[in-house]
This record gives sequence, C-alpha cells and structure tokens, in this order.
Amino acid sequence: MPPTIYLKINSIFTINKQITTNENHKAMRIAVIADDLTGALDTGVQFTQWGYTAQLTNIPEDSTAEVTIINTDTRNKTPKQAYDTTYKIASKLDQDVIYKKTDSTLRGNPGPEIKAILNATGELRAILSPTYPSTRRRVKDGHIYVADKPITETEYISEYRTKTSYIPEILDIDTTIHVAKNPTELPTTGIIVIDSETEQDLLKIASQRVRVFAGSAGLADALCQVIRDPPPVLTVIGSVRAETRAQSNMLQRRTGASLIPLDIGKTLGRLPQTEALRMAENALLMRNDVIVTSAPSQEVVVQTLKEARILDISLGDLEAQITDALAEVTKQLLHHRLSGIIITGGATALAITEKLRIQSIEILDEVQPGVPVIKLDQIPAVTKAGGFGQSDILIQATKYLKRRS
Repeated sequence: MPPTIYLKINSIFTINKQITTNENHKAMRIAVIADDLTGALDTGVQFTQWGYTAQLTNIPEDSTAEVTIINTDTRNKTPKQAYDTTYKIASKLDQDVIYKKTDSTLRGNPGPEIKAILNATGELRAILSPTYPSTRRRVKDGHIYVADKPITETEYISEYRTKTSYIPEILDIDTTIHVAKNPTELPTTGIIVIDSETEQDLLKIASQRVRVFAGSAGLADALCQVIRDPPPVLTVIGSVRAETRAQSNMLQRRTGASLIPLDIGKTLGRLPQTEALRMAENALLMRNDVIVTSAPSQEVVVQTLKEARILDISLGDLEAQITDALAEVTKQLLHHRLSGIIITGGATALAITEKLRIQSIEILDEVQPGVPVIKLDQIPAVTKAGGFGQSDILIQATKYLKRRS
C-alpha cells in the first residue's frame, strides 16, 4: 500500500494560518478523490497554497488534516473496477465537501467515479468542470477544448474509449447529465456540466452550494478562493509598454478585475482624480480586484502625449504628473482592506513608495523570474518592470497575494 504523505506549505509571510482563518473556515473539511498519484498531488498543492493542511492517505477515516486526499489508482482500470473502488472509499467519507479530481482532458473513468460518489453518499447532484485556464483547457457547449481545438483534434483522443469531445458522451454512464451555459438555476439532480473558460467562470461555479464537485486542479483552486474569500488586489499600472497592456487585458478578461483609467485632463491639470477614485472604491466595496492605469490603450498614450505637447509639458514633467496621480490614488485606496498591491513601472513604484513614506522594503520572493514579492512596511506587494513577465503574470501575482493574505 502507498504510504501516507503530508503536504506542507512554508509561508513567506509571518502570519499564522490559524489567525487568518475564521471559525467557519477551520470547520470546513474536504475530501479529494483522485485517480492517479500526480493528480492527487497537483490538486493537493492547490489547498496547501491557500493555507490548508493536506494529507494523502490510504486510510481516509484516520486523517486529521483539513483536506484528506485519496488516490484510487483507477485511471487505467475498467469502468466497473473504477466504480467499485471509488464507491468503497466514498462510503466512508463524512467531509463537508467531496472533490472528485478529474484529468483536465477527462481521461480515465470520470463518469463511473462521479456516479459512485453520488450513489455512496446519497447526494443528488454533482457539478463538473475540467476547465483549467492556465493550461488552456475549457468547456464550451458541453464540449471539452484544449486551446482552440476540440479534444477530438488532439493527441489525447487516442486514450478515449469513445471518440467524442462532448462531455456527456465521454462520461458514458446511465446517470442523468445536464449541460448548462452558466451556474444559475441549476437542476437539483444529476451531474451538471457547466461551460467555463476563465478563472471568474470557475469562481462562479465553485460558489454553488453542492457537496460534490468534480474537475481539474483549476476548479480546486477556485473552490479554495471561494472558501477563504480573500480581500481584493489593487494593480497600479504606469508602464506604457504593449506587454503590460496585454497582461492587464488578460487579468481583466480572465478574473473580471475592474479597469479604472486615469482622467487625462485631470492628470495634465494636476487635479484630483475624483471619478477614477470613486469608481475604484465602488469596485473594491464589491470585492472586485481593481486595475488603475494611466495607459489603458495605445490611443490613450498617443492622445496624452499630444495634449502634453499642446500644454508645453516636457516628457519628464509628464511622467512625474502621471506617477504622482497614480501614487495619490493608491494612497487613498489603501484605506480599503486589500490582499496586496501590484505595481508596474519603475517610476510608478518609486512615486508610490515616496507618497506612502515607506520606511522599509523587505524582499521576500518572486512570482516569476524578475518579478519580486516585497513588503512596503507592512503592505504585501509585487513589483514588475513594464516589459517583464509572462502573459499571465498579473494573474499569477494576484493569486500569489490572495493565497497569502
């Protein structure tokens, strides 16, 4: 039998998990059933990154961890073997949430295993979403895609018993399966497959009040975020580089962050950014992440330069006025509870540290090469040069700060 394995996390922040976790969160117990070892581990680490204790064990009833993980090793077994093994394990579980970890391309026996969990627990429905945005797995109209290709046009199809991309046909069971466009007014029985592509889609799915979820590590991460409910992240962008705009657009599209542009006229006139501040505060009160930017598009950059020339403002003075406006907005928004701030652009970072009268900058880690995690006095932050970072760096930085808030 495989050994019991404890998954641990070493937080770079010196805040004890027991302090940051409220009583409801501490009471939440989760069981994860995976069909292979790597799947068990890549899902387990999602929970440890959010501060949970997680234990991979073959004796789930003896687990003392908040998250108990079981590897059934049924990926390559027959559907009946997979059903029987999963049923036996699920019948012993009393956790608040049961998470059936599936392969992101639904290889193996996801149908019989989800059916087994429902039958063993007496639960009437399960929600399934194998979507994993960072690996470009998504579900549309009940079909599974890898990037822009249905699964039937990829190498993964060779491992399927049924050559189809339609998830109800992939599951191949006699349990009722529904396909839904979004997680509103869902059926009360059966397996419900919900279209999803982005992190914000997964958060909406994870917010549903069901006991049985099924999906890849992507949905597991979303479930953690829903349970932990961390404060929003403020991203401040002073860089005019195209790379940063693309990263900002991806953050907005995939997470639903609110994009708040500065008012050009007020920036050039050194007037308070009253409207931008109001919009940002409203978004934060709605617990949305916020992006405050001086350069939401190339057209705005060109227009700003044009108006600065008309007003005879030098490039140096223009940069100073923009970074000062961003710094002032940042200072005002720090009155809200945040998981942290992300600052893009060296001049912007300097202006913010000066505006906040930061006394100490502690370097802690990096999200990606060249993108450090720091503390500005006691404010968790990530700084990024305009041309640095992979396309999803702002998403990764946002997740990093939220997981450690």
